[in-house]
Amino acid sequence: MLLLIPLFLCWGSFLNVVAYRLIRGEHLVRPRSHCPQCNVPISWYDNIPVLSWLWLRGKCRNCQRSISQLYPVVEILTAGMLYFLYLFVPLQFFFAYFIFFSALIVTFRSDLETMLISQWVTLFLIPLGPLFSMVGWLPISLLESVLGAILGYLFLFAIGKVFYLLTGKMGIGAGDFELLALIGAFSGIFGAWLTLLVASITGSLFGIVYLMLTKSGRNAKIPFGPFLSLAAIVVVLVQFACPYSRFIL
Repeated sequence: MLLLIPLFLCWGSFLNVVAYRLIRGEHLVRPRSHCPQCNVPISWYDNIPVLSWLWLRGKCRNCQRSISQLYPVVEILTAGMLYFLYLFVPLQFFFAYFIFFSALIVTFRSDLETMLISQWVTLFLIPLGPLFSMVGWLPISLLESVLGAILGYLFLFAIGKVFYLLTGKMGIGAGDFELLALIGAFSGIFGAWLTLLVASITGSLFGIVYLMLTKSGRNAKIPFGPFLSLAAIVVVLVQFACPYSRFIL
């Protein structure tokens, strides 16, 4: 199984490209990988996941400008996520969760970097949840998937609406609504609810620590999508890794 990790790291490198280019409306394949600062093409030996970033000390070989730490973070996160997915989840569910987790990683990267979420990896993938559940590739029924998508969207929409009525500000973006709808489509009603609960707790704790350390005001913007994405991954993996958790979930 350890031999799969280099492949998973490479997939994480590809997801970095997808996240970066989708949100900017660029082609996913052309041009080849290049430095976002000087646009010089990156040689294959400078494009090895994690290792090249460490060897170059996080800088472009040509222009010496910094390369985002998100690149190795996403690669390592993807490798770890897929390793545990392969380790704990039955093979019949692997493909569906592989697609689902990949979409969550792309969302994690783009929202953390730009506070934007591409509908290509949320809204347009929602129909796959009911489809996969219908053919037995997800451990939930078709009804659970459909209701999970609908109620997942409505959960956050209602919270966002109440927040706006109380403060006059948009506290949650439409991209987060669509993201939780995707999570509900792949994990059902309880999966969406538990993901929202875990993401809200971790997001709140992070926000408090962030505000204390940076001394930012109340108007500081912290993306919620990364917390939803990571919480959804944890919720799915825990229910398979810990047998007794299935009775709770």
